[in-house]
Amino acid sequence: MFQNPIALRSISVMSRSYDYATKKESDSLENLGEKLKMDLRRNIRCIGNFPVLSDRWCDMADTLGRVATVSEAEARLPRESEGATLWETEEAALRYVLEDGKLNLCLRNMVDFKQFEREQFKMGNSGIRTEHISKMDKFEKGLGVVLKNAWSHVEAIQTTDLPLLIDYCSQVVKFGLENKDFVSTRVEDKSLCERQEVVVMHYIMDLMNQVDEIGEDRLMPLMKEKKLFSLILGFVNCWSSDIKEEQLIIGLTALALIIETEDFKTFKGEHVDEDDRDILVGLDDEEWLEDICDDDKVRRKVRPVLDVIRESKRMRK
Repeated sequence: MFQNPIALRSISVMSRSYDYATKKESDSLENLGEKLKMDLRRNIRCIGNFPVLSDRWCDMADTLGRVATVSEAEARLPRESEGATLWETEEAALRYVLEDGKLNLCLRNMVDFKQFEREQFKMGNSGIRTEHISKMDKFEKGLGVVLKNAWSHVEAIQTTDLPLLIDYCSQVVKFGLENKDFVSTRVEDKSLCERQEVVVMHYIMDLMNQVDEIGEDRLMPLMKEKKLFSLILGFVNCWSSDIKEEQLIIGLTALALIIETEDFKTFKGEHVDEDDRDILVGLDDEEWLEDICDDDKVRRKVRPVLDVIRESKRMRK
């Protein structure tokens, strides 16, 4: 077949130009990626302990919003295996948080923020200026995402101040149960499922998923002391009509994982009181629970809760 030599030379030049352009583009993307990682690490290193609503705290709220966006995107990336460690994933944001020793600082920041929020609520939010509301929203939602994603990894849990985390979770849920007006405002603005009152159920579920790695002796006495089973059960029951199905499943899964521990089986009476039994009996007639359990996979996951419901009904006869 006849081939035009001029055309062949043109194709050859175009090919070399394409290879050069592709390499140049690849180098540019790589440089951009490195710059973004450097910016991310710099942002994480700026996280500190500042008075709530101070100028530096407000700047940190913006930073956490950006870090949360990156963390969520990285959390969706495929992993090589289910058992991959944090250092084997693409989750650079969380690695930097752990490597820089910021995880417990982030937890303490959230503890301080929610304490501040509770105090302000009791005072009618009189000390909060309008321009600060968006900063508070960004802080709670952003840091909540970072903590939720971090505690899905056992490496993060192993470095966490567990007594502080469990006490924090109990305080948040207890306040939500005792101050329904506070939660109602989150229902009205449709942000409840992004707030700590619901997100802490993720934290507890992730802790319980790793109970074998952590050790029941480290975890369950704290859970029992703070009545986490009762608190989560009460919150799920109270706000079931306002919590998304996905979050209800997470709450029930957390309860199921608690039920499956040896500590719960041995000290059931210390985890479940008579008021809890009343709630459990009432759940048997709840349409939302029936709808959730139509999915066989979900039903298997929450079966321990269904078993305790049946047990409670038998005890009431």
